[in-house]
Amino acid sequence: MARKMHVSREVPAPVAARPTAAAIPEAPFVPEASFAPVAAAPFAPTASVLNDSPRRSEQVARSSVSRSWQAPQAARATPDWIPSANDINEFTSHASRGVGKSPATSHNRPEVGETPVNTAVSEPVATLQASENFRIHGTGSVAEAGGFSDTINDWERLLQPTKTVGLPELLEKTHMAPDFIPLPTETNAQHFDPNKPLTVDSYIAPEYNPLAAGDVPDKITEDVWKLVESLTLDEKTGQMQQIHVSQLLDRGGHLNTTAVEYWISRKKIGSIVDSPGNGNGEYAWYSAATLANLTNTVQQVALAQGSRVPLLWGLDSVRGANFVKHAAMFPTGIGLAATFQPKYAFDAGRIAAKDTRAAGYQWTFAPSADLNVEKRWAHNYLGFGEDPALLSAMVRSAVSGYQGEYKQDRTRVAACVKNFIGSGNPFNGKERSAKFIPDNLLYEYYLPGFEAAIDAGATSIMQSVGNVNGEAMSSSGFYLRKLLRDKLGFRGVMIADHEEILAQAREFHTAANFTDAVFLALNNTSVDMSAGDSSFSYNAMELVRAGSIAEDRITESVARILQLKKDLGLFDTPFAERQLQETVGSAQDVTAARMAVRESVTLLKNVNGALPLKTGDRVLFVGPHLNSTALLGGGWNVHRQGPTANERDDVYEGFGDSILSGVRKLTNREPVYHPGFRLDGSASDAASIEHLLKLAHQADKIVVGLGETPYAGHAGDVDDLSLDPNQANIVAQLANANRPIISVLVEGRPRLMREVVSASSAVLNTYLPGIHGGLPIAEILYGQVSPSGRQPFTYPRYEYQSRDTIWQGLWNEYTPQWPFGFGLGYSPLTYSNITVDSTELRPGKPVKIKVSIRNDGILDQRESVLMYTTQSFRTGYEPELFRLRRFDKVEVKRGMASVVEFTLTAEELAYYNRDLVRVIDPSPVNITINAMTPNERVITLNLSI
Repeated sequence: MARKMHVSREVPAPVAARPTAAAIPEAPFVPEASFAPVAAAPFAPTASVLNDSPRRSEQVARSSVSRSWQAPQAARATPDWIPSANDINEFTSHASRGVGKSPATSHNRPEVGETPVNTAVSEPVATLQASENFRIHGTGSVAEAGGFSDTINDWERLLQPTKTVGLPELLEKTHMAPDFIPLPTETNAQHFDPNKPLTVDSYIAPEYNPLAAGDVPDKITEDVWKLVESLTLDEKTGQMQQIHVSQLLDRGGHLNTTAVEYWISRKKIGSIVDSPGNGNGEYAWYSAATLANLTNTVQQVALAQGSRVPLLWGLDSVRGANFVKHAAMFPTGIGLAATFQPKYAFDAGRIAAKDTRAAGYQWTFAPSADLNVEKRWAHNYLGFGEDPALLSAMVRSAVSGYQGEYKQDRTRVAACVKNFIGSGNPFNGKERSAKFIPDNLLYEYYLPGFEAAIDAGATSIMQSVGNVNGEAMSSSGFYLRKLLRDKLGFRGVMIADHEEILAQAREFHTAANFTDAVFLALNNTSVDMSAGDSSFSYNAMELVRAGSIAEDRITESVARILQLKKDLGLFDTPFAERQLQETVGSAQDVTAARMAVRESVTLLKNVNGALPLKTGDRVLFVGPHLNSTALLGGGWNVHRQGPTANERDDVYEGFGDSILSGVRKLTNREPVYHPGFRLDGSASDAASIEHLLKLAHQADKIVVGLGETPYAGHAGDVDDLSLDPNQANIVAQLANANRPIISVLVEGRPRLMREVVSASSAVLNTYLPGIHGGLPIAEILYGQVSPSGRQPFTYPRYEYQSRDTIWQGLWNEYTPQWPFGFGLGYSPLTYSNITVDSTELRPGKPVKIKVSIRNDGILDQRESVLMYTTQSFRTGYEPELFRLRRFDKVEVKRGMASVVEFTLTAEELAYYNRDLVRVIDPSPVNITINAMTPNERVITLNLSI
């Protein structure tokens, strides 16, 4: 009989009946311009905020401004008006210039229940007074101002449990910006941060240990419960609100203390996200020291005003601390996955955490546990490929790298795994479009990555965008409570993606209005925080006051948020760690990033010895991708969309390399280079093409860089996967020179290039290797390193194959350009036949599987060995073409042999049926090593129960 594990699909009962529009009206239009500024209250810090249990309403001066509700005339799909950074700047545009305190100015505001009819600002609003605890040191970096005690400079101290430091001591050591920053008359263009890290070459860092267990979210501690109980309702809902850092800046990109005190004193927010470089910040790429100056300054205001709970700062450090100037940048997720080495996911996470913490941020929105099925999807490059086993291993190591022992180690951050669940298979390939995935397939293929993250101790998870199977994810009790909390046992913080709850009313039409969307999210799910929806906290508060949401529901979320803040040490050390800044961009970190590139680059074709190049070859290098650091980086690199057209490679200020600079270093001569084509899609002029073809006839070999320009999110949406016609046309014209063409792909998703592949003697896929990828790619081109990467996704030959995977149904056609797991090296390897210790596979009796590999080449070779299973049949359900079960990567020295051993259990071959019950079907099972490669080996076992 089949073994079964029942999974209930029952959705928890709601806290309260869903209110009608009349019962829960939306907030009236009350412009914040009509509010009087809030004066800062003196702050008498205690030894620990957590011990401050009496009601905060008795300790901190609060604004008594109330906002009455009016029943809407009709349901609206937009939120209440919320001030942006520019709105707040308008309020202060006529304030006095200079440092110092200005008297508050009163303004007309409507009486309770009155709808304002004139929203113009009749008088200027002066800047808010700073707390008496502020220490004004002028401008400059944390390092310049002294930041922390100069005696705290021992790296090893950061790896030990952190000593509890009293807040008064911390405040004395924190550099502060002026309490008023003059506003320019117009927005300034971003320029380069003058701060450059004084980086050490090396430092002591934790080693990768796949068996090490890090910290995990645990029960809420008693002191956290006391703190939660001491908060008023508006302070609780404020903790559930995250805003973008740009809402704290003036139009010149400087910190606007009026805005800072508004969001902290009025809104009592709990979290701030992102770097000013992604908004209206003064600089394009902020150094850790400059970011630390900003985060420290705002953090001190949070400790002195509002709820006086430290802010949780979040940053998208998805491939290293990519938004921190001169931090080491790793390949994106698909590049890391191509290594088939989870160690590199750990390294990328650990180094990202350290550099993020150096800037005063404690939370990062990575790694991605999305299964990359739809290859048109713009964020294909952030994930770890299409296979659940590979994805799970990489995610587990990435979480370990980011977090480690985060409750004691102040070089680590909280990881936020994203996006739960199914984001990697959008119906039309576009960002945020609907996902249609049967629940049994969702459980079987899409869930394992998140299970691995939770098992590794993930402290937070971000929900998926849009809907799955027609059900709005942000209000799904099944997915976000029954599946995530109950089945997977997730105990950490769950955050809704940017304006995702708002989008249910504004875009997806799954809620009557924004208040309704907030009700559905709170009532049905266990969401704890909302990103970007600036009136989320207000609507949550009013829903509680109306009796539609129980305050205990709010308390539950706030407890999880504050427990995370405590575990990250924010109640002991809420500021940036200055000594970490000395390690940002260290030679040690850059070496780690380059090692990841060396093992990720994948050789897909190599005929007639086209590669490796010889130093004596006359090589023509063609294409902007070979001569750009920014293009190697792709998206999530300086900015979300990569460097701007004005910044280009200048923004790196020499930090990073290109493929040409790597070639220059290896060959010790200037490469012959021609741009070949234009990235904007326009055709090159005839004279330029004529010159290119003349150079091609003079060359022995031609290396062409092909691929994409940087993108992220909606900006990366495409209608099809075709390669830019201008790029394909250049290859076709170069082919007329009858010289070997080596095509180097720099792309975040597979682009269709059948004609290019036919015209090329060699094809090298570099994915998006990052700003340190140029030298390793050059080393592979010239044979100093033998390529060892493997395709982490199926590379389609035609558009209709954009969803093809290695685990699709056995009967389906599978004829891609290159299959999952494909990759060549320069050294020929010979595989032995597979040996097993038993041909009978049954529950409780695993089988050991061995294969031997011999290197007959002249180069040492790193080799990934992939083991798949294929059942000959399943009763009523189609078996997979190939299902990856195990993989390993070994070093095979030239002239030597290595043995690889795997263990397979019968339980692994269980699958979910439509009732969400896991069953095992007895049948013959093929064990395949390196499926669909020249070294494929197969043996058959008998599966029984």
